[in-house]
Amino acid sequence: MYIAISSWSLRDHVNKDFPLSQMAKFVKDKYGVSAVELCSMHFRNMDAAYLDEIKKGLEEAQAKVVNMPVDTGNISNRDEQKRKFDLKVIKLWMDVAKYIGSPSIRVNTGMQEPPYDLSITAASYKELAEYGEKIGVKVLLENHGGLSADPDNIVRLFEEVNSPYFRSCPDFGNFAPDIRYEGLRKIVKYAELAHAKTYDLDENGEVPEFDFKKCLDILKENGFDGCLSVEFEGQGDQYEGVQKTIELIKKYW
Repeated sequence: MYIAISSWSLRDHVNKDFPLSQMAKFVKDKYGVSAVELCSMHFRNMDAAYLDEIKKGLEEAQAKVVNMPVDTGNISNRDEQKRKFDLKVIKLWMDVAKYIGSPSIRVNTGMQEPPYDLSITAASYKELAEYGEKIGVKVLLENHGGLSADPDNIVRLFEEVNSPYFRSCPDFGNFAPDIRYEGLRKIVKYAELAHAKTYDLDENGEVPEFDFKKCLDILKENGFDGCLSVEFEGQGDQYEGVQKTIELIKKYW
């Protein structure tokens, strides 16, 4: 297991206290972590000159980018023209990932009005996975609302797409409380990377909303030994929240 830090965890500071291109250096100096997850929302543009700044910052920090969460488009849209346009945009983000050295991007399932037609979503992920295989970038599905709020939908999508370039990104915090642990158990076998989600931690350094240790145990019990990306989503101090989350991971892993 190794730890990365998501730019979402420092959302109030990225491109303010430091540019995205210097985030790797910042987290390495502050936390001793040499891996980052760079959210698409924090990229100022997608041209080569800007992306070269990102690459240079990673190289100078001797750090790596582990994933790029992309929040754009609706790959489950019943409108074929709109869906195909969104898939083109997502493929461009896959090209960005390839350019800066990210091995994967996270692509949301999107939304549909019920009754759901998962065949549309599966076809979209299959198209993206096939493109990813060509360029060497994996597509990750996170339990992130919409169709992915139901772990059974996620399992069905993996069974239908059936590609090594289509993997999961289990998030500790995103399933409804009554299915959190069951949901994680169902999707962890497909995991490439996991979001170690925390909210504001209590006086004991624990997450009041759920059992953080149990989430880690589910990963370990299923043989996961990859990257845990710190995703602090509390309302409090983000610098402190990241530090406490790192300490919590090290306490229980």
